[in-house]
Parts: sequence; structure tokens; C-alpha cells
Amino acid sequence: MTTRPPRIAIDAMGGDRGPAEVVRGAVSAARGSASGAQLILVGDSTELGECLRASGVAPGNVRIHHASQTVSMHDRPSEAIRGKPDASVSVAARLVKDGEADGFISIGNTGAAMAAAFYHLRPVCGISRPAIAAVLPTMVQNRPFVMLDMGANVDGSPHHLVEFAIMGLVYARKVLARSSPRVALLSNGEEPTKGNDLTKRAHALLREYVPEFSGNIEAGEAFRGSADVVVCDGFDGNVLLKGAEGVVEMVLKSLREELTRHPWMRLALLPLRPSMSRLRKRLDYREFGGAPLLGVNGVCIIGHGRSDAVAVANAIKVAVASVGSDLVLEIARAAGELRERRQGDPA
Repeated sequence: MTTRPPRIAIDAMGGDRGPAEVVRGAVSAARGSASGAQLILVGDSTELGECLRASGVAPGNVRIHHASQTVSMHDRPSEAIRGKPDASVSVAARLVKDGEADGFISIGNTGAAMAAAFYHLRPVCGISRPAIAAVLPTMVQNRPFVMLDMGANVDGSPHHLVEFAIMGLVYARKVLARSSPRVALLSNGEEPTKGNDLTKRAHALLREYVPEFSGNIEAGEAFRGSADVVVCDGFDGNVLLKGAEGVVEMVLKSLREELTRHPWMRLALLPLRPSMSRLRKRLDYREFGGAPLLGVNGVCIIGHGRSDAVAVANAIKVAVASVGSDLVLEIARAAGELRERRQGDPA
């Protein structure tokens, strides 16, 4: 386990809400869940200094590292990384590469964060395709599951899905504290014969290389808490994630509309407010912070572009937990064991 206080670099110039919101989240984390960590705000030092002063007395474990360029939501990721070497997301990733930080967080352009991580940190030996993981809620309280890939790889091979399973298992054990995590493969049916060619071939390889593999799982069953790790290609994962976000938003909005349709209902609902607040918190993406990019040589947490201070603070919490559990080292070890087991297999 890492004994030195975790050092987290934060790309403070991304996100829809601007740097002030990112700074508020960092200050909140520095005073709370990440009080034992060193937080490095990366971006325009003048603007970040003003934001930090506006937040009140700045915590002693927050400092600023200047970066003169930014990547917008409209920039093409690969071009931005090559053409803007001093962009805040690149500088944050480079701090990890140079050993000045243990992990970095980026709120904003997902593609740019991935490109920066790939370019500066490089994939872990034995991992051919790093993957974005998302921690999603289930019907079982305090029992979320981790799903990957959520969009880093639109196309993938069966061997890639085996790697995703190995990385997901490490994350479930080290960060979610699952002692005996179960792995499942997203499909349109539980039977091994269900699914497309990729799913069928991946099923066979998961049976061979992943003892924790329990079989195929349908999307609805995943949200019932029947698995701790669910693997799929990035296209299916991203579609499922966006669909789930839309359903949650629709259900909460519909509940609010129906339960406040008449003035007398507002008074009758007062006793239910604590329960409704807990429900919103269980389903709120902000509570899960950000999505780790697994399989690169450094902790990388990618936040939602619309993240507010709460989401930023929780993303920092995830980064601190990942560093503290030696997540990257454990993934490298698991990847090495997988490589040894499948030596001689076709790519």
C-alpha cells in the first residue's frame, strides 16, 4: 500500500461549468474526504488563483500548477494533444508521468483525457486496450457494480474483453472492497449461445481464463446486483450508460411532476422528503465521481462534462482511493499473470 499522501493533479480548465466549479469541488475535497491528499490544480494560474481566493481560506493541501493552454469540448482529441502541449489536461497527465503526481482527473473532453493518458502514461504491459470503467448503482443498496468498457474502444476482440474482466476484478477487489467478485458478460440472453460472434467467442475465453466468470447477463439483471463486474465492448457499454442516465432522469422528473401535480400533495409529501432525497442520492451520477480509465500507467479519472463541485469532490475521492489501493500496480500484476496463462494463444 502507498504510505505517502496521494498527490492528485486536477485539470481545472475543462468542464461545462468552468474552473470556478472545479476549484470549489477541489476545496471541498481538500477539507473533507481528501484532507490527507495533496491536490494540484492545473490551469491558468491567474484565473485559478482568483477562484481559490473566492472560495475563502485556501486549504494548505491545495496548490496551483500553471498551464497556458486549454482543450475545449469541440477540439479533436488527438490534434489537441499534439498541437497544445501545454494544455491543462496534458500537463496534468505529464505530472503523473514525471512522478510529481500519482493520478490525474479531467472534467470535460473525454477523448482528450484518454489521448493524454495514452500518450503520456502508455498502456500497462500486458494490456492491449485500456478501458473506461463506470460504477453503477443496483437495486441492492450500497452494492454497485463496475462495468467496462464504457466507450474507450468502440470495437474490440474477445481477448480485449478478457483483459477488461481482469482489470474490472482488480477494481472490484481493491476499490469496491469485494472479497469474491463475480464477473459477467453483457449479452441479450443468459445462454452461452446468445449474442453476436464477439460475445460468443468472448464467453468461451472468459470461461477459460477467468475463474470468477459466472456467465452471460442481460442489462436488466446487471442492475439487480447479480454481478460485481460486467464486461462488454465500448459501443454497447456507452449506449447502455447513456440509456440508463436518460431513464433515471425521466423517472425522477416524472415522479416530481406527478407528486406535485396538486398543491395539497406538496404538504402530504413532506414526510417523504428524506426518502426522496436518499433515492436521488442513490441514482445521482455525481455520487460516483468519475470513471477510471483502467490499463494505463497511472491513475486517470474522467469526469462528466457537466460535473458540479459535488461530482468533482467525489472524483477526487475515487482517485485518492485508487492511488491508496495501488490500483495500477495490481492491474499490472494481474495482466502479467494473464499473459503467462495465455502464452501461445493467437492474438
